[in-house]
Amino acid sequence: MRHGRVSVQEQALQEALAQVRSWAKAGGVILFGNDLGAVEYDPSEEYELMSRAGMNFRQVLASLTTAPAERFGEASRLGRIASGYLGDLVVVDGDPTVNIRALGAIRYTIRDGRIIYQASPV
Repeated sequence: MRHGRVSVQEQALQEALAQVRSWAKAGGVILFGNDLGAVEYDPSEEYELMSRAGMNFRQVLASLTTAPAERFGEASRLGRIASGYLGDLVVVDGDPTVNIRALGAIRYTIRDGRIIYQASPV
């Protein structure tokens, strides 16, 4: 019985990955989101799953930044690092182009030019 549940879970995961892969390959826009409060706080596993679905680092990053800004009509002031845009940044520990999970290793969060979060020293 337990083995059956695991295989059904794996089958559902593979189907979800295939759907994301197909959508991204077809040029579909993917917005990152979670059910914060209903799931674990660390979204690193979701980043890894997006990567397993064939999304490269730039596509995953866009799902967190430019894609939502465009979708919600804020692309002229949010979602990019550029002159005239709001200066909200996240500094990560590691290179997410090498390990996508590094996007979840937050060192600092900067909003409106001020550090609003700093990770505890390790």
